[in-house]
Amino acid sequence: MAITFFGVSSVPTDNGSNNTTATTITPPSSMSLGDLVVVHCTQRGTATWSVGVTGGQTWNSLGANNATTNVNEETFWARYNGTWGANPRFDSTAGTNTTVVMVVFRPTDNTYFWGANNIADNNVSGITTIGISGVTTINPSTITLAIWSSTDDNTWGTLNGSGWSKTGLDAQYRNLSGQDSSSTFAYYIATSIVSVPSVTQTQLTLGADATATRRITFYEYIPSSVKSTFFAFFN
Repeated sequence: MAITFFGVSSVPTDNGSNNTTATTITPPSSMSLGDLVVVHCTQRGTATWSVGVTGGQTWNSLGANNATTNVNEETFWARYNGTWGANPRFDSTAGTNTTVVMVVFRPTDNTYFWGANNIADNNVSGITTIGISGVTTINPSTITLAIWSSTDDNTWGTLNGSGWSKTGLDAQYRNLSGQDSSSTFAYYIATSIVSVPSVTQTQLTLGADATATRRITFYEYIPSSVKSTFFAFFN
């Protein structure tokens, strides 16, 4: 068995507008206990991000990338506890052109927990085909997420990288507020420790715009309490 993509939600939807410092997002329906919930937030500026409404979840921050490319990004993630108390809200202290994208993955077993490592940020400009470096995982069951966030309402295509996928995702999530922006995602699922290859995407329209990139690997693991119960039962 392997980790699987489950669903995605975004504010705004592709080619829409959002220009607020407090963005509420509706999670994909029919989520299950143990799902990995990743929320990537971007805006123009250098604001500080926070979780304004938790929705009953315990959120982890992966830190901000205040890119020199005029893209500010932050990533939050949580292990879904089985119930949304409310739709979560993600806040920034200032800034404009706010995009929030929630991507959900399903574990191989809903008793497993999640961790994150191999976080890498980069900022580029003046090119249309933008790469994100690969990584060798240190855990056997992983999902590596690649994110591109640009400073114009670019369309994106031509995903290149063996094993990388956009299945279930939109080609991009454009925000037409203010000076525009665009975010796009891809993921790589592995069932063993592997060398995840580099991946590229190409700005098809309005190309060569400044772009911030982020790569994160999430891994699932059996918590010690479950291990103890397993070994006690079989020994």
